[in-house]
Amino acid sequence: MSRGTPRLPLKSLDAVLTAACNLKCGYCYQNAKNRSRMDWATLRACVDLLLSSRRRDVLLTFYGGEPLLEFPMVRRAVAYAEARKPKQKRVRYGIVTNGTLFGPDVAAFLDRHRFETRLSFDGNAAAQDLRAKGTFRVLDRLLDFLRTDRPRFFRDDLSVNVTLHSGNLRHLADSIDYFLGKGVHAIILGPLVTHDEEWRRDTIEDLEIQMARAYRSCVRHYWRTGRIPLTVLRGNEAEARRDPFGLSLCGVGSGETLSVNPDGRVCGCVMFADAYQTFPSPDLRRRFGRMEMGDLRDPRFPERYARYPAATRAVRIFDDRHLKRSSYGRCDRCDHVSSCVVCPVSIGHFPGSPDPHRIPDSVCAINLVASKYRKRFSSSAGAYEFLVGKAALSVETRELRSFALSRSAVAPRRPPP
Repeated sequence: MSRGTPRLPLKSLDAVLTAACNLKCGYCYQNAKNRSRMDWATLRACVDLLLSSRRRDVLLTFYGGEPLLEFPMVRRAVAYAEARKPKQKRVRYGIVTNGTLFGPDVAAFLDRHRFETRLSFDGNAAAQDLRAKGTFRVLDRLLDFLRTDRPRFFRDDLSVNVTLHSGNLRHLADSIDYFLGKGVHAIILGPLVTHDEEWRRDTIEDLEIQMARAYRSCVRHYWRTGRIPLTVLRGNEAEARRDPFGLSLCGVGSGETLSVNPDGRVCGCVMFADAYQTFPSPDLRRRFGRMEMGDLRDPRFPERYARYPAATRAVRIFDDRHLKRSSYGRCDRCDHVSSCVVCPVSIGHFPGSPDPHRIPDSVCAINLVASKYRKRFSSSAGAYEFLVGKAALSVETRELRSFALSRSAVAPRRPPP
């Protein structure tokens, strides 16, 4: 950026280091992977742009393809950022990886720099085989290694990303139990972004059965550790808001997060990056085309960035939450409208309809069921505060305690010595 240019209010920047990947996952939205990679001049410009933010706390996240294919570039970017950042600025780091290239040197580096690491891993062997056959044993050993050799990193900085779809739904509860048995502290559950062809309206009933089992497992984990491991069950500040007017589906229109393609072109989210995907409909391509910001090194980039929020509103997919709907109902009549999480790109993957307000049923169902069980947890205080009397017990928490006590009451007792 040139001198005199106002500093941008960036919170985070996602650098797509490569469009290549060493796996071919069955449902990946990246349907046009190739060998393109980000060169050092472009990555350095990404770091410079983030460091120019007027915010004191910023996040640099590395994406792919598979970003660990470019691990030397990750090292170089972190060294550059640490050397160039102002004293008053904090730079945090993140990475999203399939984990199959995660050796001891990678673990040591990510641990040392406190990387927020998201591991794409769908669960037990049956679920993971549907994603990428033959990878379960690799990732299973990785979790054991990290828990033993990098316990702080494993506890505080690692999360697993589970992509839920009709194919692996029957394995959901078993997969949650698997992760809890491995000691994973954060499990991020999200729906398939591309079209889920096998999802039917009554599939929500199967989802309810699986989530009920997962909820009970999380209750037991909560009372042992004070942590809610499944992130969709954690408290949501938006939960109390019921008025859908003025609400957007996500924060992409704020411009506080930017993503950069390997060639330096800027978009508002990694889900919009076209380096590794072709969008399924001409309508979606036209809409996203209106939001293009060009190369981050272009002198006109700040002007395009300034116009970006208005461009996202004109696309209409991201806003007007009160107009959205699925076959389960209209969003403006839903009690969970303010807290649901919908990736707008999933709307563009809905077949046969250019309607910007039609949400896929699978996405809606997962939000409906997750919201139901989220309300049964209390996020106002941890188990310790309740037990020592520092916090009052809510109705939900009394229910949790009753459940835990009932389970302990039926457990077999050892005879006295």
